Amino acid sequence: MSIPDYRTFFRCCAAFLLAGVLAAGHAAAQQEGAPAAVPEQVQEPDPEQPQAEPDHSEMDTVIMALCHEITILKKNEEKRMAIREALVKEADATYNYFDTRVYEMSAVLYALDDQKIFTLAFYCKAATSLVKTYYAQRPDFQGQEERLDKEIGRIKKLAESLEEVNTDNLSEPSLVQRDEALYTCRTLEESLLKEKEQISYLKELFNSLGGKIDALNHESGKLFTSLFNRVFYTPSNAARYIFLKPLKTYEICMGAWETSADSKLQLPSDPETLKHYGLILLGIVLCSYCLSRLIVFLGFKKTLEKTGHYNKRHAFTNVTTILIVAIVLVIASMRTPDYLLKSAASLGAEFLLLVSAILFSLVTRLPYGTINSGIRIYMPYLLLGGFFMLLRMFMAPNIIVDISMPVLFTLVSLFSLLTWVRQRHKLPRLDRFFATVSLVLTILGSGLCWAGFSFMAFLVLMTWIMLMTSILLLVGLWNLLHHYENRRKERNKQAILWFRPFVSKLVLPCLTIFLILFSIIWPAATFDMGDLIINKIFATTEIKDLLTFSWSHVITVILIAIVLNYLIFIGKNTLHEVYGEDYEVGIIPTFVTLSSLFLWGLFVFTALIIMNANYNGLLMVMGGLSMGIGFALKDTIENIISGLSLMLGRLRQGDMIECDGYRGRVSSLGYRSTMIETLDGSIIAFQNSQLFNKNFRNMTRNHKFECSKVEVGISYGTDVERARQIVLETLSSLPFLSKVKKTSVVLDSFGDSSVNLGVWVWVPVMTKASSLSSVREHIYNAFNEHGISIPFPQQDLYVKEFPGREPVQEKDAAAQEN
Repeated sequence: MSIPDYRTFFRCCAAFLLAGVLAAGHAAAQQEGAPAAVPEQVQEPDPEQPQAEPDHSEMDTVIMALCHEITILKKNEEKRMAIREALVKEADATYNYFDTRVYEMSAVLYALDDQKIFTLAFYCKAATSLVKTYYAQRPDFQGQEERLDKEIGRIKKLAESLEEVNTDNLSEPSLVQRDEALYTCRTLEESLLKEKEQISYLKELFNSLGGKIDALNHESGKLFTSLFNRVFYTPSNAARYIFLKPLKTYEICMGAWETSADSKLQLPSDPETLKHYGLILLGIVLCSYCLSRLIVFLGFKKTLEKTGHYNKRHAFTNVTTILIVAIVLVIASMRTPDYLLKSAASLGAEFLLLVSAILFSLVTRLPYGTINSGIRIYMPYLLLGGFFMLLRMFMAPNIIVDISMPVLFTLVSLFSLLTWVRQRHKLPRLDRFFATVSLVLTILGSGLCWAGFSFMAFLVLMTWIMLMTSILLLVGLWNLLHHYENRRKERNKQAILWFRPFVSKLVLPCLTIFLILFSIIWPAATFDMGDLIINKIFATTEIKDLLTFSWSHVITVILIAIVLNYLIFIGKNTLHEVYGEDYEVGIIPTFVTLSSLFLWGLFVFTALIIMNANYNGLLMVMGGLSMGIGFALKDTIENIISGLSLMLGRLRQGDMIECDGYRGRVSSLGYRSTMIETLDGSIIAFQNSQLFNKNFRNMTRNHKFECSKVEVGISYGTDVERARQIVLETLSSLPFLSKVKKTSVVLDSFGDSSVNLGVWVWVPVMTKASSLSSVREHIYNAFNEHGISIPFPQQDLYVKEFPGREPVQEKDAAAQEN
């Protein structure tokens, strides 16, 4: 119930008082204006007429309203007091919890050193989490005090109003109610003051606890710095004693293992407990295997048979089993209250997810006979990572890591080299590349381990393994998408127009960004430094007077660019489906180009906002560089401006033009150059500035027809008008000729052997050659049908003599003489 508004009540009281004052003044004025009475003639009061008694109804109503409001206020305050009492108890419990945890964590952190990196990293992360939880759950004492002050002030004002009421005009019941209301106000005020004192006391306690929390946070930060230096800058000398003093080294390792972690948070190490957890894990594996067999052999049997992967069913079963076990461990890590068990289950789940991703990529990409070769290639590195995870789960001290990792890295390097020599020719190029890089990094890691940098070697190798796994997973998903598309094509006899771009241009690029981030964060999380990397990602970096950004801003800008690229692609495909063949011609490509330019410009503006750009600083920098940029990009800027001018007026994609003796169709109108596809199929590129300054012929700007002349000859003596009518009637039935522009036949010239007619026809620009060929063919057939001959040049040949023979004329003359 809301607290009533007493301003209305006070206004009513003021109105009543003002009315009373005015009435009293009016009565006094009437008495002063009346004539004075004679003393002897004082009239006796009439015993039958009753005397006027004072009117108590108005003040009783006021007191009744005040008491009613105070009763409501009391009920509300009692509810609020109960709520505040619960909050105080919760705050007290919160203080006790954090005070105890801070004491325990401080005792552990001050006792640790950098010789137990895993334990130190675990407790540093626990301390950081405790600090974050404290500031998230810290009660708001300031707000509580402000609300109590307002309530106390409101009650004081009500009490003062009750005290100022004139008790002479109150009836007995109203007077009793007024006293009870005053007592209620005083009681409520005392209760609220006690609550305020209690909250002030808790505030002081939490302030002192906040000082302890800040000290703990400072100490964990120092230890994180020491941990970072130990991993990357401080070498260990333990590896040199492996061969010099093996027994002494073994005794040191066992002694360090027994005192590796705090007894309160150490993993259970007694045989019964380990046996119990081992049986639980074995049961989870067996149940997961049975479930995966049901899923693969029953749920996906037909799918595997159709895709030809039925022989890989056992491999898919193993991948599914590992994935189910990883999911169970994730759930267990979320439900268990124990910190170390939660950390161990989380690390185990992440490692199994990594293994399942690699096996999934191998099973989906490789043929059945080469899957084992792929497993042999990647298995040594996974075993190395698994062994290191076990050391991390059991909080192994530094000396055990520094002694075991050089030997293990060396063995894995030798085994990987042997496997690479035997199996590389059986694998695709991608797997050979990954195997080669992994082998090189493992050999370099061996050198780092023997030099004393075992932790850094593991971080480098695991970062590469995560990147490799991410790429293999993306390739496996892409291959799976390809198989899915082939199945859909066979089923629907048409390509999937939306699913492949959605996956290839949106899902996979975004997944790539997140997998790269995970590849960087996860190896650091092995040392419980994942939060440190995340804080570095969100940390603000300032370029003076230009930008104030963080890596999270950069990632956001990249994701926006991926989404925008996908939307532009979808828009182009939609327009292509709507307009069909007309998409490549006319104003549509120009509209798409200008729209894309506008959207990318809007993206640049949005990116500058996200990166907190200082526009004054950018303008100053651009102003300083404008001279050099202008000279360097003079031709580029000129081409861009010329291209925009061509798009907006003189030229469109799909136009047929003639320029510099070349005739072709504009296939692409870009920002820097224009591509023209000539009639012989070649591509000629013109820079936009050059094409803008040329007087080219645009054959399709006004309409899509071009006037061409076809020459045809008829014999001398043929009726020219009859031949003209035959040509016009024949060509009028051709559908590709223009119906607006009429065909005309003129007498062009008198040739040596024919009368030459010129047939002027309007043929489509895009099919000029085939159209003219059809026109000539129809004219030729029409003339043949109507008996009009088309003469061709003829010459008479007279042979005067042949070499070695007498001339014919001389023989004829000799015969005549005889």
